[in-house]
Amino acid sequence: MTEPTSTAVAAPQAPGAILAKRMSIKDTVLAQFKDTEAGLQAMAEKYRDVVYDVKTPKGMKEAIAGRAELRDDGRLAITRAEKKVKADVAELKEVMSEEVQRLVGIVKPVEDAIDAQIKVEEKRKLDEKAERDRKEAERTGGHRTNIEQLRAYVAQAEGQPLQTINGAIDKLMEMTFGEEWEEFAQQAQAERDNTVAGLRALVQREEQRIENEKLRAELAALKASAEPATTAAAEPEPAPTQQAPAAIESVAKSETRAPFEVDDWGAQDAAQDEPAPAAAPAPAASSGKAYTGGGWSRAAAAPMAPAPAAVVTEDDGTRASISQLKEHFAPLSIDAAGLETLGFKHESAGGTSKLYRACDLPAIRDAMVKHLLSINF
Repeated sequence: MTEPTSTAVAAPQAPGAILAKRMSIKDTVLAQFKDTEAGLQAMAEKYRDVVYDVKTPKGMKEAIAGRAELRDDGRLAITRAEKKVKADVAELKEVMSEEVQRLVGIVKPVEDAIDAQIKVEEKRKLDEKAERDRKEAERTGGHRTNIEQLRAYVAQAEGQPLQTINGAIDKLMEMTFGEEWEEFAQQAQAERDNTVAGLRALVQREEQRIENEKLRAELAALKASAEPATTAAAEPEPAPTQQAPAAIESVAKSETRAPFEVDDWGAQDAAQDEPAPAAAPAPAASSGKAYTGGGWSRAAAAPMAPAPAAVVTEDDGTRASISQLKEHFAPLSIDAAGLETLGFKHESAGGTSKLYRACDLPAIRDAMVKHLLSINF
């Protein structure tokens, strides 16, 4: 590439220095008419206030001669000069235009060459700015797209299995927001935290829904077992505290957590479309339950006799509130006074809370069933 060279040039001339003598067509033309002004003034004064005796031949002749001089040598001479100047000016316009174009042709090519250099540099600067703007938009757009993707996970998680959502939470919590996030690190972390909170709320609602379904199923089994038995009494129900841990352990062993890709819910949606395995038939009789920190866990039980003796189980410290008992025994309505008549006194945990030992749940059930069966109609 050839390096540009600078050529010394003469200092620019002052404006108008090239045209050493200012030319004014207006001054030139008006000067011609100005020169005739003195003669016209003298002519006008010569005939001003003259009264001719036009009734006589001599007077008429003198009047006609005076009028002719004022007309021909005065008015018409000026108007003829005007027409001549206008014709000259029209011709001058054409001649002047051609001459101006010739003179412009001397400097215009040199001006154009310098203008081309300037425009090349201006375009280079504009192109560089456009490229910088494009890269900046691409950089910030990438960060904003990632942040928007984090925000969208909550909506995408709707209807997903608990295992999938929990996997997403684990993977999101493993994310770090270092220098690669640049000035968007703080915003991205805040969005991740909001997303995790939303996913945890989904998990909580889903767990509550599953628990409610379990309680409804147990209620249906409990209502069926409360009907008068027409067959021999079945064997007594094993204590829930002995069977519940085994059931929970079985569920824990069967649970496997598949890896979760937080940026692709599609694979999970496809898995949901596959036919589910046939569910095992529900047991005909109710089963005992132990209330743990995560909720109620069921233990398999044989059909209950009409009024078996209350099963005494070991108190493991777990407590259940009135509202939990009501939900478990719904649609039967129970309260603290009614439970006390059956021999079950609540424990106070401070304030207005009334808590009962979860291990007494089978005994409460049996006492309620015994009371129902003792009513004579």
